[in-house]
Amino acid sequence: MKTGLLLLTVLGTALLAGCKEEAQSLDWYKAHAKERNEKVATCEKDPKPRATEDCRNAIDAAAVADDNIKHSEPKFWSFDVKKN
Repeated sequence: MKTGLLLLTVLGTALLAGCKEEAQSLDWYKAHAKERNEKVATCEKDPKPRATEDCRNAIDAAAVADDNIKHSEPKFWSFDVKKN
């Protein structure tokens, strides 16, 4: 009986461990716009959208894809230094 219970526990643990979806890379999401947009939409429904590596990669890829990053104009600072 104990052997059967142990076997069932080990089998159940192995099955649950095999169900984990592997995260796609940032580069993969950059190259696959349709899948990236679907994943971002799914992740945004979660209260913590960046909780998983897969969501972080999809969101980060969406930020840099298609030049979505808005760059500000360079700032040039000048200081008037008065000599005493």
